[in-house]
Amino acid sequence: MGRIGEVVAVIVAADSATARVVEAIDELTAHLSPQNEPWACPLCCTESWPCSRFNAAARQVMTAGLQLRDWIPNDLHARLWGKPKSRSPAPPAPRPQAGPRSDTWFDEESPDG
Repeated sequence: MGRIGEVVAVIVAADSATARVVEAIDELTAHLSPQNEPWACPLCCTESWPCSRFNAAARQVMTAGLQLRDWIPNDLHARLWGKPKSRSPAPPAPRPQAGPRSDTWFDEESPDG
């Protein structure tokens, strides 16, 4: 397996949105794929990345109102959201009112992604 990137520790206010989902953030970041193996989860040997544990943690982070992009290294953005869009502004696509959610929920159109 590849090498995990550098990490930093951060102190946040106990009543902040970040502190309320700190366990999910720990889980999310523990399951980030190594830089040279963007398809591999370092902890889930039977799943490719993003694995189910990463997905569950990502949902918790987004539910707390945090931007998922802020917790994912830039080199993995393409793996989750595809190629970056051009910088020309475009109107947002209308969102469906209700219905089943697809497994591909890391949508760059999403305000949470």
